[in-house]
Amino acid sequence: MTDHIYMRRTFFGVTATILAITALMAVPLMTRPLEAKVFMEQNTDRPGADYRVFELKSAAPAHCMRACEEDGKCQAWTYVKPGHGNAPAMCKLKVTVPFRAESPCCVSGVTVGTSDPVRPYR
Repeated sequence: MTDHIYMRRTFFGVTATILAITALMAVPLMTRPLEAKVFMEQNTDRPGADYRVFELKSAAPAHCMRACEEDGKCQAWTYVKPGHGNAPAMCKLKVTVPFRAESPCCVSGVTVGTSDPVRPYR
């Protein structure tokens, strides 16, 4: 009888250990990786859902894309080219992935894996 109780305890201990390891392995799958993948959509605006808007010192969409990659909250971004409304180059980081709108003013991007990056134009 003692052997049976010992085997049961060992079995449940092993099961609990396996479940704990499985849960720890799943945590990275539920969080966004530090180096998220993004891509550029030329002549595309994604209006709305801005949570951070800032001026860029250098007029290059790659700087806006990099800012999104480094911000864990960023799901999408829009780079506004300089000269639109006599404004400097701007970067708009998005908390969600808005629908696309064709526009020569902008270059946009979506963090792959956060939402459907190919939502149709509205």
